Amino acid sequence: MLRRRRRPARAARGPGSSAIADRLWLKLDPSTLGWALGQPSGKGEMRAWFGLADGRDADPLSLLLAVDALPPTAFEMGLSGWVPTIELTVHVRAKPAPGPLRVAITTRNLAGGFLEEDAEVWDSADRLVAQSRQLARARLR
Repeated sequence: MLRRRRRPARAARGPGSSAIADRLWLKLDPSTLGWALGQPSGKGEMRAWFGLADGRDADPLSLLLAVDALPPTAFEMGLSGWVPTIELTVHVRAKPAPGPLRVAITTRNLAGGFLEEDAEVWDSADRLVAQSRQLARARLR
């Protein structure tokens, strides 16, 4: 007899979340979550552990998602709203080792309504497996 697998229960979505979030496992670094508490640090940093919700290990293709899966660094800089990507370049350095990935994203420049985000992705063997640079539009007050 063929049995259907039950789908896992969906988590409630918070502000700014999307359907893609249902397919991810993210553990955000509390030190970069001031924005979620109404107390952004003013620093352009976001860090998290990343994995796939179905438990599969990351592969080179999923690294393309990992570099852009975290909330925008603009949130921690006190900005809100949509931060659309203008350009994204990703360098895949290696096939990741099994286990969660460590993602760190920083912004050093916000000017003229644009910001850049530099991401680094490290695997469970502490190897740099991907890097990216993203140019994004930020709505300034």
